[in-house]
Amino acid sequence: MNEQAPNFDRLPGMVYGLQQQVTELKTMIQDFVSSKTNPTGQPLPDEQRFYGDRELAEYLNCTVQTVSRQKQAGKVPFHRYGRKYYYLRSEIDAAFRGKEAK
Repeated sequence: MNEQAPNFDRLPGMVYGLQQQVTELKTMIQDFVSSKTNPTGQPLPDEQRFYGDRELAEYLNCTVQTVSRQKQAGKVPFHRYGRKYYYLRSEIDAAFRGKEAK
């Protein structure tokens, strides 16, 4: 490795560099999650799509409040990124498979 060992004088620059990398990663993740294509540009199959709260409510034909209650009750699998929640369609389908609404 060509990098020097961290020292107190270089710390602010190193922290700034890490913040820039984290910001770039956040942007890349957000773009990927909101995208309907994979990194090669091919369309994602529906079961590999991520939904937000509103999209999941539309998919399940319920309200956003119902999605929130089901999430809090542990009945809906989710992934959290920052303050946002995302739902993978294949996991939602598996969680509700065989559980028809009455």
